[in-house]
Amino acid sequence: MRKRLLAACLLLVTFSVNAAEIKFLENPTWTSVLEKAKKENKIIFLDAYATWCGPCKQMDAETYTNQAVADFYNANFINVKYDMEKGEGAMLADRYYVSAYPNLIFISPDGVMLHKGIGFVAADEFLALAKEAKNPEAQYYTLKKNALKLNNAQFLNFAKQAVELQDEDFGYISKDFLAAKPDILGDSDLVDLIMNYAFVLPKEKDLTYFSTSKNKIIKVGKYSEDDFEERLVSLAIQFALSEEVQVTEEIDFEAVKSILDKYVPKSSFFVFNYFKTQYFLENKETDQALTAFNEILDNPDKAGYQQICNAMMAFGPILFEEGKLDTYLDKFNAIPVAAKEKEVAYLKDFVKAIIYIKTKQTDKFKGIANTMLADANTPEEIKKDLRAALQNMGAN
Repeated sequence: MRKRLLAACLLLVTFSVNAAEIKFLENPTWTSVLEKAKKENKIIFLDAYATWCGPCKQMDAETYTNQAVADFYNANFINVKYDMEKGEGAMLADRYYVSAYPNLIFISPDGVMLHKGIGFVAADEFLALAKEAKNPEAQYYTLKKNALKLNNAQFLNFAKQAVELQDEDFGYISKDFLAAKPDILGDSDLVDLIMNYAFVLPKEKDLTYFSTSKNKIIKVGKYSEDDFEERLVSLAIQFALSEEVQVTEEIDFEAVKSILDKYVPKSSFFVFNYFKTQYFLENKETDQALTAFNEILDNPDKAGYQQICNAMMAFGPILFEEGKLDTYLDKFNAIPVAAKEKEVAYLKDFVKAIIYIKTKQTDKFKGIANTMLADANTPEEIKKDLRAALQNMGAN
């Protein structure tokens, strides 16, 4: 009898461990959720999902069934799940800025968004997210409300979260934050903010200051000369598109070119035509996009071999959709590789391989991949990636 009781107890323990899960309310109305949260004085955890979302299913299977997660969320939150494409989900998606799945949203009993996570989050990180959501000093939307009052280190932490959460307001907030600083590169936190997160600098004098501060930034010890040059290009193009430069609804391309010529003269030609190509493609103005792209391909000395490869890789799949890929690949192949670029001559074939994968031209990919594998000049790390891709295709 004692052995049977022990076995039964063991069975019950095993069952309870396996049954760990977050307890979500069953089909609640949003009004009833808010009422319950107010009555119990608890934050609401909203899992904003879509039925087709793979990471959402992964959260259900792996994270929500973790014992520590279940215990903490069940004790501290009103937990609800809403399909963002059905019923009240569409209203909630609009109210809480849901644009990716899963959106893991923490909401006050008054319906105010406090904190958020996006995408699959493993159990340990999900617990940390919950604890941040309960801490007013760590809640993202509380930080956002007080962003301009934060010190530099606190704002840098806020900036990291803002970019991760794809907060569209961050560009304006960071611009205002920097505008209030007597020296936008005054300490390492401000340098990190500008090098990694700030979308645009407040005034042209700030862009001028940044452009002449390469040595100061490199001395921080985190950034190379290439990092600085890349960031300068990004800040220059963003400033050229800002309200400081663009005074009408139509893009003033000459103003963009003027800023690029002034601050990044060595790469201005390529950046300007790349931007025009991208802009016109996004606006479905194919002929004007191709005119700009032809400028890049027709002027390899001005554009640079590696930059041309980057452009071809980016725009190749779109050219495929337009039925023009083969024509432009012929043009791309005809571009001579200068002696100084000999070590990266393999990039031409690599670009084609990437395009063929993206456009699902499997046989063409296999052909170019095998050619690269047989070439002694192809770097080993590239060969490793090609072998993995070929193996994956074989498995499928």
